[in-house]
Amino acid sequence: MIYPTRLASLAFPSKSRHVGVEGVKPPSSEADSIGHTSEELPRSSLVKLDLSDGHTLYSMLVVGADGFKSNVRKVAGIKKTGWRYPQSVIICTIEHMTRNDCAWQRFLPSGPIALLPIGVNFNNMVWTMIPEEASRHKSMSSEDFVMSLNRALDFGYGPRPSSGSLDHYMEKVFSGIGDTAASTKECFEVPPRAIGLISDRMAFLLSLMHSHDYVSKGLALVGDAAHTVHPLAGQGVNLGFGDAAALAKVISEGISVGADIGDLSLLSRYENDRKTANVAMAAVVDGFQKMYSVDFGPLNVLRAAAFHGPQYLLPLKRNIISYAMGDKKSLIFP
Repeated sequence: MIYPTRLASLAFPSKSRHVGVEGVKPPSSEADSIGHTSEELPRSSLVKLDLSDGHTLYSMLVVGADGFKSNVRKVAGIKKTGWRYPQSVIICTIEHMTRNDCAWQRFLPSGPIALLPIGVNFNNMVWTMIPEEASRHKSMSSEDFVMSLNRALDFGYGPRPSSGSLDHYMEKVFSGIGDTAASTKECFEVPPRAIGLISDRMAFLLSLMHSHDYVSKGLALVGDAAHTVHPLAGQGVNLGFGDAAALAKVISEGISVGADIGDLSLLSRYENDRKTANVAMAAVVDGFQKMYSVDFGPLNVLRAAAFHGPQYLLPLKRNIISYAMGDKKSLIFP
């Protein structure tokens, strides 16, 4: 059943991490507005959800999966840590002249722009830029936006990438060490030209955020409700998938032994598993953002070498891909 309304307050069972938090009410045994009586459920052990339309729900477990502005996290009183980046992002869906089956990204002076294929001739676009430019691009006409987009994707901001002295030097250094990735032999391919704007443009400020707690008794946060990272590495959705899979596994294991799926000791296994991985990835992505925010000759060479290196060390590249997909918890250890 779906309730198209907002959460007004949460009341947790006893021994919760959120006792005394504003907006969190003590457990109640009164009848709810859906018609259940107090004898039907042991409500003192359930989470009570008061909705803005007057309905009241009871549940063994509440999963907050409502994004980086999570109302569940706010109402539950869970604190968070983070900071704003001096950048905004515009997201929308674009139609292209030809089908594109490859994710494509280009790093521009103000931030990266990426295309994520969603089938046929359509791609989701994620374009990072300074807030003033984001506001201008959001308000410009569709025709002007598509023109600006094509300029950013291809012929704007200098010549197309080509093999340079760094590529030849690294190929010489790493030759004979082991297998190299096939991509070292590939030339730059121009992304498909955009021909139309399919969806509304949405713009918002970018930030890094991490919740102090992922769980309490009867509550678990997943995805952007628990953590947000800069979109330049496309890791936000992967972290969310990892959270969902880990929480589902913990719940399944709890059900198999007849445990209370809202029990704090059970849910803490999910938090312990995911928090380390999420903090590590947030640190990596934040490091990338800072690396690409500085335009300094020697640093630019070191940065290019660091990102070229995995192309010539295939095992390292495979480890990085597995780590980014969530299959591995460490870049180094199996």
